[in-house]
Amino acid sequence: MFSSWSLGVVVFLACLLSLAAPGLAADIATFAQARDRLLAQDARLARDNATVTGDETLRTGEVVLNLDARPVRLGRGPGWLFGITGPNNDKRVAFVAQDGTTRFAPTNALPPGLSPLPVFAAAADGAPVDSLEAAKAALTDRLLGHSLQGRRVYAATAKVADTASLELWRTTITLSGGPGWLFFIDDAPAANWEHPCRFALVAESGNIQVASARTPPKNMAGFTELTVWPPAGAAASQPAADARIAAPAADAATDASHRYAVILSGGYDQPNNHIRYWNDCAYFFNTLTANGFLQENIFVLFADGTDQAVDNSLGEDSKTDFNNDGTPDIGYSATKANITTVFDTLAGKLGSEDILYIFTTDHGGAGAGNTSPYDTTDVVLYLWGESITNTEFAAEVNKVTTKATVAIFEQCFSGGMIEPLKAPNRVLMSAARFWELSYAMEPDYTVDEFAYYATEALADTTKGDSNADGIVTMEEAYLYALGKDSVQSETLDSYGDNNGEHPSYYSNPWNLGRQLALGGSYPTAKTPTSGGYAQYQTGDAFPTGVTAKGWQGTDQSWPLTLPFAFPLGGQSYTTAHVSSHGIVSFASPVNSGYNTVDGLAACVAVAPLWDRLTTAGSGNDIAVAASASSVTIAWKAATVTDARPVNVAVSLYPSGAMRFYYGSGNQHTTLVAQRDKTIGLSAGSASTRLLGLRNGLPDLGSANTLLIQPATLPPPAGGLPWQPLLLN
Repeated sequence: MFSSWSLGVVVFLACLLSLAAPGLAADIATFAQARDRLLAQDARLARDNATVTGDETLRTGEVVLNLDARPVRLGRGPGWLFGITGPNNDKRVAFVAQDGTTRFAPTNALPPGLSPLPVFAAAADGAPVDSLEAAKAALTDRLLGHSLQGRRVYAATAKVADTASLELWRTTITLSGGPGWLFFIDDAPAANWEHPCRFALVAESGNIQVASARTPPKNMAGFTELTVWPPAGAAASQPAADARIAAPAADAATDASHRYAVILSGGYDQPNNHIRYWNDCAYFFNTLTANGFLQENIFVLFADGTDQAVDNSLGEDSKTDFNNDGTPDIGYSATKANITTVFDTLAGKLGSEDILYIFTTDHGGAGAGNTSPYDTTDVVLYLWGESITNTEFAAEVNKVTTKATVAIFEQCFSGGMIEPLKAPNRVLMSAARFWELSYAMEPDYTVDEFAYYATEALADTTKGDSNADGIVTMEEAYLYALGKDSVQSETLDSYGDNNGEHPSYYSNPWNLGRQLALGGSYPTAKTPTSGGYAQYQTGDAFPTGVTAKGWQGTDQSWPLTLPFAFPLGGQSYTTAHVSSHGIVSFASPVNSGYNTVDGLAACVAVAPLWDRLTTAGSGNDIAVAASASSVTIAWKAATVTDARPVNVAVSLYPSGAMRFYYGSGNQHTTLVAQRDKTIGLSAGSASTRLLGLRNGLPDLGSANTLLIQPATLPPPAGGLPWQPLLLN
């Protein structure tokens, strides 16, 4: 399995284990070291000729800045503040704490008091080194900015005589220039694989050779970790899950004999089969059984299956019993052959009266040849020592005839799993888009963020039941997880990968997700609500008859007097502020395109497509039509980062209802910094926020209209004639 671990003449280092101590991370003692740390945290600053400024004043306590009229917490001091201006005039502030923690936040304008600083790449050459300890110090100071904080760093147990060639999960890398010491650096340990990592060879001469990669080596046994991860001790069992699982408030609508589930997690190998994957699966399994699923109808494929060998990163054999009833719940190892076996079995059992629920977690990656910015939806799901493509997995699922199929995908690039599965009578959701990483939950990383919150909604009606009907539907579970997910940053790391995830959603027909729950199919379930509002899909055409206002600009807003009092969140407004960024605010202008679901909660606004947009440039503008019965605002705009066309509109009504329309363009696909949307409304808090189902779609080109209205209003008339329309 580890046949490509070739290091020439091997010298074993008996002292290596003494280096693996929690206190390895060097403190950032000076402003100059803080600058080095900043440059190490984002190598693009040197590559892109960014402008960096800083303030030598040591800041203590909580560091909160007022950016774009909103308070932004950057962390806790002591530490130093920096400003960054990129090649597209994108601006960020950064705070580097003395413990090495570095936090970034986008902004329209940098704070005052920052002075220009030199920007340079990490030096490849330095003073000679004569030991592993000296090599580690050179790596830490010159490549990592004086601190190991926030990374997992490993040292090879053998000294490299000349050349190191390592077999990774899907490729091989080679570094030459020895004799020296080899290190493996996991740059994003909170993310699932695949994600950015590096191999560094620190030669005795002082030269450092670096090779970037996307996965660890197959032979992690050849390395010893120098850092401690996770920062807090991981729990070796499902964390307090029983306390979070409540008996369903509503009776099952579909008999247990017609409800089936597949739970799948590979982990790939023992060092990377983290306890969070077992916890994710156990939580979902126990939620299924609490909702009346028959254990014989739940097919679990996990890691090495029932093999009693050590198989997880804690150095333990994963328990096969999720609910401590003495009966093994894990029945299969997570291999392609066993996936075929399970779906062949299901194909022989299920029919048009049955519902199939699928849950996957662990690692995912881009498909062969699909490199950044990931222009195609080709992805893979990692299993135990192998992988399966999204099209191969879809072919297995498509063998099975069902009344409906539900799938929840947690792994990196999981949005790509949705694409080949799109078909009638399916509800599909993912933690990330097809070009994004997915993340574990802070602080101890014992569960994955999206999977945890989606399961929590399904497990506990006090969390997921938005309309108090005793049923948590799949739509409600998705919207709950979307609102709770805390890692939705639109910034990119130094390798151009995302620092956050954006959960995606697909339902065909569009309202199927509000009828399906773990208890089966509830055709008469109430419409989900949030913040006192409900949303529906309609077939309304994109509005015409609007008049251009000459509102052309970036990071700007314009006042608009309304011909009626528009009610929102218990208040009425006769003046609106129309932003170039696809958002209409009422309490104060929103001139920032740096959008998040949490940022929307802080606004009093409606957002048909809040993003960093510009209405400047030929052909772009904002147009308005106003009457006593409605006000329509239409944006013809472009994304600031890559000039993609955006055509979106909103109509406001005296009842407090609104319609969001989507014209041509609106393709927020592939990996680009600061180009993702937030859709919904808020009256100034998370409890008054509604997130539109359109948040989960990367491509909104000519998407169907969303009607959002106070939940007290009756559903649209006409017997819901738009139900056959797709949510796309």
